[in-house]
Amino acid sequence: MKYNKFLFLSTLIFVIGGCQLNDKDHPPISQTMENSKFSSDEAQEVVAEVRDPADKKSAQAIMHDIDGNVIGTVAFYQKDKSVLVEGLLQSGLTPGFHGFHIHENGMCDPYDPEGPFASAGGHYNPEDTSHPDHAGDMLPLYALEDGSAYLLAALDRFDAKQLAHENRSVIVHANPDNFANIPERYHSENSKQGGPDEETLKAGDAGGRIACGVIKTNVN
Repeated sequence: MKYNKFLFLSTLIFVIGGCQLNDKDHPPISQTMENSKFSSDEAQEVVAEVRDPADKKSAQAIMHDIDGNVIGTVAFYQKDKSVLVEGLLQSGLTPGFHGFHIHENGMCDPYDPEGPFASAGGHYNPEDTSHPDHAGDMLPLYALEDGSAYLLAALDRFDAKQLAHENRSVIVHANPDNFANIPERYHSENSKQGGPDEETLKAGDAGGRIACGVIKTNVN
């Protein structure tokens, strides 16, 4: 199985704070993080510093919420052996983790009778594998207290331009993605067998769809 390399801005905060663990002149990490807020502008500055300025955007999804508001973008930068995914959501998310996936259909209909953005279909999964090994399975977004989220990740399960040409979409879910990591000792209400059930293997119990964007080839 191919492994994904990733960088969370929240991890950067933790690492920076972790360097101070043995410093008596600094408070504990938990106290430090409670007393300081990581603003949207600061997060974008960190993303800009990490991403290579020479990277050229291959594709992009403009993200809309259920009310049709534009809340951010997800950009795809094609590298030699991977795709750099940059998610910048400005607002609209509840604090905490959110499932974040590429879906099979480039349709973002908030009024779909089956539910908001159900038109996007299931996860992008050309190899017909189980979650979390779908080609469209990405790392979760972590939303800050102000409802924004920032993610920079290198993934190697898809080609950026191919996603745009095949008319795919990006979905943000309401809940965290458990990546089907359910120990055998846990049983669902509808199954006597332990571990993840069929529903969990579809999308990691990430819940409803709260934002959607169609992936399109970038012209810049």
